[in-house]
Amino acid sequence: MKLVTFKVHTEERIGAIDGDQIIDLNSAYALYLKEVEGKEGARRWASALIPPSMKDFLAGGDEALKAAKKSIDFVKEKGKTVVGLDEENIFFNEDQIRLCAPVPLPGKVYCMAVNYYDHGTERIKDPEKRQAEIERWKSLKLDVPMLFQKQPTLVCGPRDPIIKPKASEKLDYECELAVVIGKRGKYIPKEKAYDYVGGYTVMIDVSFRDQGFPDVPWDMYQRNVNWTKGKGMDNAAPMGPCLVTRDEIPDPYSPPLRLITRVNGQLRQNGDTSTMIIQIPRIIEYISNGTTLEPGDVILTGTVAGVAASWPDGFLKIGDVVECEIPKIGKLKHKVVGD
Repeated sequence: MKLVTFKVHTEERIGAIDGDQIIDLNSAYALYLKEVEGKEGARRWASALIPPSMKDFLAGGDEALKAAKKSIDFVKEKGKTVVGLDEENIFFNEDQIRLCAPVPLPGKVYCMAVNYYDHGTERIKDPEKRQAEIERWKSLKLDVPMLFQKQPTLVCGPRDPIIKPKASEKLDYECELAVVIGKRGKYIPKEKAYDYVGGYTVMIDVSFRDQGFPDVPWDMYQRNVNWTKGKGMDNAAPMGPCLVTRDEIPDPYSPPLRLITRVNGQLRQNGDTSTMIIQIPRIIEYISNGTTLEPGDVILTGTVAGVAASWPDGFLKIGDVVECEIPKIGKLKHKVVGD
């Protein structure tokens, strides 16, 4: 399934994408319970298993997913003119709703730094030297993720802008595959890591390069990256357009998922997960070693080559349009606006 969080007026709901429309899962399940199972108080039963919060829905696990699938099949069979128990719409066109980030306010947002061989070496322009450096990295058998966190309030939805702050002249993009945790866990062995994945989405790790690498005379600052500032300004974590459940992507590496970025139509990034250095099972194992992961927590897994610094005059400007896409999941499209 492709799941979304959306708003009708000010009310937050969760839905499933069906072609060019969105199915309100709570209303669909309430109707199913009433008409098929004869439940009294069907709305209350539906809200218990398919609540309006994506985090709460993920916490329902397989039972909630089965309920969602039953609901989708039921209302699709009845047709797109079907209405809910209170005669509310069940099918929506996208222009009738506001599409939000699939997980609007995650509990935790972890990000992997320099986790693709091609991105980590893209400043080496000589192809032979670059390949030699990649082979050297591979020989190191790197196994400890380089992590930073973004504040959950930086997450924004597929229709929100990327903001160019007054503080930065080096605004960058990084198209990333994001893992959404679906089950509570701690000390998770990598062999069981996928059991804790609820699904996948697309995120942009918006970066402010002149803030992350501050140009100051004190050499300690020059040797260390200020991740919090360089990755942490407003709207620095666009997410969406949907969450694809794990059953639709059982293995993100077979076939490899492709990460694509275009700026004003120009292809900037075009790589795939086959060049990821530390893979998802080990990342989950490492993060959960002493830290409880909860449904709705999000892990960004790194980006491929082609970030702004690799292009002449490549940093984002006000008015630019950024598109980041993982074809199996969907596309984010954002306009850059001034602060």
